[in-house]
Amino acid sequence: MKKILLLTSIVVVLASCINKNNETAKANLDIIPVPQTMIVNSIENGFILDSKTVIVSNNSENQFNAEFLQSHLENIFKKDIEILVETQERVSNNSINLNIIDETQCEEMGIVNDKEAYLLSVTLDEINIFAIDAAGIFYGIQTLIQMMPNEVYSENANKIAAVDIPCMNIVDNPRFKYRGLMLDCSRTFFDVDYIKHLLNGLAHYKINNFHWHLADDQGWRIEIKQYPKLTELGAWRGANELLMPAYGSGNERNGGFYTQEEIKDIVKYAADRNINIIPEIDLPGHSKAVAVTYPEIVCDIDSKHLSVQGESNNVWCVGREDNYVMLENIIKEMTELFPSKIYHIGADEVNMNSWRDCDVCQSLMKEKDMKELVELQNHFVRRVEKILAKHGKTMAGWDEILDGGDLLETTIPYVWQNSERGIKSVKAGQPTVMQVSQYMYFDMKQSPDERGLKWAAIIPLDSVYAFDPIGHFELTKEEEKLILGPQGGLWTECGQVPGYAHYQLFPKVLVLSEIGWSAYEDRNLEHFKKRLFDSHLERLYQMDFEFRVAPPTVKYEDGKLIADKDYEELVIRYTDDKSTPTLESAEYTEAISTDKPENYRFATFYKERSSIARGAQNIELYHYQKPNTTVTSNVPMEQDIDILADYNMNTYCYTARPVEAGDYFLYTFENPVECEKILVGTGHYGLAIVGLPNAVLEYSYDGENFIKGDTFVYDYFDGYKAEIYPEKAVKAVKIVVTGIGECEYAILQDLRIE
Repeated sequence: MKKILLLTSIVVVLASCINKNNETAKANLDIIPVPQTMIVNSIENGFILDSKTVIVSNNSENQFNAEFLQSHLENIFKKDIEILVETQERVSNNSINLNIIDETQCEEMGIVNDKEAYLLSVTLDEINIFAIDAAGIFYGIQTLIQMMPNEVYSENANKIAAVDIPCMNIVDNPRFKYRGLMLDCSRTFFDVDYIKHLLNGLAHYKINNFHWHLADDQGWRIEIKQYPKLTELGAWRGANELLMPAYGSGNERNGGFYTQEEIKDIVKYAADRNINIIPEIDLPGHSKAVAVTYPEIVCDIDSKHLSVQGESNNVWCVGREDNYVMLENIIKEMTELFPSKIYHIGADEVNMNSWRDCDVCQSLMKEKDMKELVELQNHFVRRVEKILAKHGKTMAGWDEILDGGDLLETTIPYVWQNSERGIKSVKAGQPTVMQVSQYMYFDMKQSPDERGLKWAAIIPLDSVYAFDPIGHFELTKEEEKLILGPQGGLWTECGQVPGYAHYQLFPKVLVLSEIGWSAYEDRNLEHFKKRLFDSHLERLYQMDFEFRVAPPTVKYEDGKLIADKDYEELVIRYTDDKSTPTLESAEYTEAISTDKPENYRFATFYKERSSIARGAQNIELYHYQKPNTTVTSNVPMEQDIDILADYNMNTYCYTARPVEAGDYFLYTFENPVECEKILVGTGHYGLAIVGLPNAVLEYSYDGENFIKGDTFVYDYFDGYKAEIYPEKAVKAVKIVVTGIGECEYAILQDLRIE
């Protein structure tokens, strides 16, 4: 941390010192992302920011910046802060001055010639923020706001008299020009207020690109007036919709879309906060939402091919010329909504098998002398590339666009498969964004027992912080410049609940911030965690983000349960009956002696925010019975159905077709089983997707006569599940399907018998 000339002990004092009468607060210097250079001259006799301080702007471009700063300071002072413009008399002291300056002045002050760079200078009499552009002023303001008490984020804050800010200089600029976050709004729809709230958080941590995933198999979210059915029909899932329920959406109509007026409003809201919105409609695969509304876009074939996610008929026909007319019409409307230079077309995970069976696509291959199907993908990509170029836009896509042929030198691959694909991209001369899944996919599990996917990796916060977009590959300086920057991404298969998206995003967005902004040599994980725990969890709380609270580590040793937590401010609570701890549960203060450790559950709390519940991690928590079982069904399965009797929750059995009313799955025990409870889950265990929203559980004591039990209900972890509490030994359990399932297949689970 050579560029930050400030002792850690001083940081603690500045971050936490508020006088006893709650009138004057000391500035907080736990800045995220860590600035390039921060020199604190003195912790005494600093600038006193109070309600008499005025904001002075020397440029009309700073109007939003001045009002933005004013709105935050209003939260902590007893009256409004006055704004003076350049035409008014200059204030000699007690002012915050927002100064847009020219390149010569920047050079003289040591500010990098970058529109996002700034100098924040604090003296006894005034605060000055200098920058070449309003964007730099905005980021200087964000740094200044982080120095305020945490209540600056809340309109309901307790008022204070002043903030004592030490005399200092911060000279700062981003390491990467591109710092992005992608949010999938197709699988889970997030309303306008949610998007704006998220944009506020991104702006505060100096993220400058919001990659908005607006169309995929599970929903089309952008109003296109020339093709109204895209949103009238393609934005909704449910039992009576063209799109089947998916990912826990259930039978009721589920979905939504953004009107063009809403998009214009969001785009302006983001631009004011120095965030560029990059729209994405996924093409030519992942297009089920288009195909169900305009079925003529897909290949006219009889065969059925499933994508990686189990969707059929979701790929645009490459050889159909009318498709490119439709795409140009869609893109033309989008260019009137999104001023972004970059437009993202996806182009990932395309199931190309339909092109092999399509006469039109095969004719195109012969005409163009193509040998491989991937060349058809490149043909499609190049056609869309030209459409976008016609409208003055630069095409971007996932790293599959690197395959099958050349690209325009301006086209931007977004690398997700692995870092090596990023190196391939820059070696090919392409500007590249690094959203490497093993580090930057925020939908992955953060520990083995939390919700989330894990196909890329289990990704705790420490792993994200270790990521470097450039890495340690041998690149020339010119190749390094082609790496535009990092991007985090949240795919939303896991959640219909917006709060869960926050849980996955925060505090990892703060890690993303530091990866993208701060000098690599100045990054330090322990210093980051100290700033996070000392200050920024409370800031996220005040900003109303449902951030992840790290669960406790729990061990059972020598007859005692021992729990530990990440940092002191957390409280551990526990139960002794396998239930989830609440705020009313007993507080853990010392090791617990017990001979029944499997009954205890622990959770950490930050105020009312809690972690997942967790038992001892080094013992078997559930003593499930494992009787010899035969499983039968009328539904064809992708795997051997006997997998459902191996009593391993890490193995699954997938149906080979969508389920429908009348289908059944029968578990028959070799001998009747005495038990207290049987839990029957459907869908991916721990992820709660691709289950049976329409089913009833039946059970039999003799294997012939069945008793109707509960209907299946959605559980955030177990998927669609039902339970029975038998009065005597059970011979058989049967799932009876009463309606459609989720997606074009269903997942069955092993029984959990207690």
